[in-house]
Amino acid sequence: MSKRNEEPGPVTRVAGCAAALVVVVGLPAGCVYGFVQWTNRPLHQTAESMDDYSTLCQGRPIPGAAEYTPGSGPHPVAVFEDVRNAEATSLSRVPLNVDRADDPFNPAAPGDVQLVACTERTDTGEEVATCEFTGESAPMRSATVEVRVYEARTAEEVGEPVEMVGEDTDCPYMVTFEGSPKLFTIPSEDQYTSALGSLVNG
Repeated sequence: MSKRNEEPGPVTRVAGCAAALVVVVGLPAGCVYGFVQWTNRPLHQTAESMDDYSTLCQGRPIPGAAEYTPGSGPHPVAVFEDVRNAEATSLSRVPLNVDRADDPFNPAAPGDVQLVACTERTDTGEEVATCEFTGESAPMRSATVEVRVYEARTAEEVGEPVEMVGEDTDCPYMVTFEGSPKLFTIPSEDQYTSALGSLVNG
C-alpha cells in the first residue's frame, strides 16, 4: 500500500535546520558549528540500494556516488516523495518507468545515480475525487508539489525548483490513517519526466 497521499506536516531541508537550531540554542558557537557539521555528514559513502539516496533530501550527500558533469547526459536520477501521516515523515521512491531497465529515471543499478530529486507537498486545493475503501470513504484534494534536484555526490542543488499541481487522481489500494483519511493528488509519471527531462538528459 502506498501512504504517499496522506496528511501532513512537511519536512524540508529548511525545517530540519530550524529544528536543529531549537536543540542547540544556548550552546557556544563552536558547538553549534560542530552540530551542523555532524547533521550534514554522509550516512553512506556509497549507495548499496536506491533507497540509500533518500538521505540527499535531508542534505546528506553520498560521496562515492557517480560523478555529475552538466551537459554530458543522460544523468540517472532517483526520485523521492515525502510520505506523511500523523506520526512520522519518511520518503518513498517514485516508481517511474519501472519496466524500462535502461531508463535514466530510477535506474536499476544504484551506482549509476548522479542526481536525486526530492518532492514535497507545499499546498492543497479543492476536492477533485472520492476514494472508497472497506467501510470508509475519503476525499482526494488537489495538491501542489515542489521538486528540487541535488547532485548525489555533493548534495548541491542543481537547477531551479519546479512546482506543479499533481494530476494523478488514482486512489491508492489501501491507506493507513488516524482519524479521517485525507488523500491528495500526486504528479503523474509524465509530469515528473517532463519537469526533470532537461536536467536528466542535458
